[in-house]
Amino acid sequence: MQRGTITGFSGSWGSGIGYLLIDGVPVPCENAATVRALEACFGNAIGEGHAVNEAGFVGEEIVYEVAAWGVLEWFAPADQFDALSV
Repeated sequence: MQRGTITGFSGSWGSGIGYLLIDGVPVPCENAATVRALEACFGNAIGEGHAVNEAGFVGEEIVYEVAAWGVLEWFAPADQFDALSV
């Protein structure tokens, strides 16, 4: 398990592949599922025309895990994770 700050996102609907930038490091992920999870966690992550709205989540601290093969497995807002871990 790791902790970091979201610094960006890039992805393509056509390829299905996305990259969640955490502390500037691109972490491969499933594009649509990650954007839906960002929306669920932080709101305002999906903009007009179903485009990603980075302003809705850049700067948010998360706790996350990367699978052994290098793909983002899960993430959660750090404050919510910390509250559950008490």
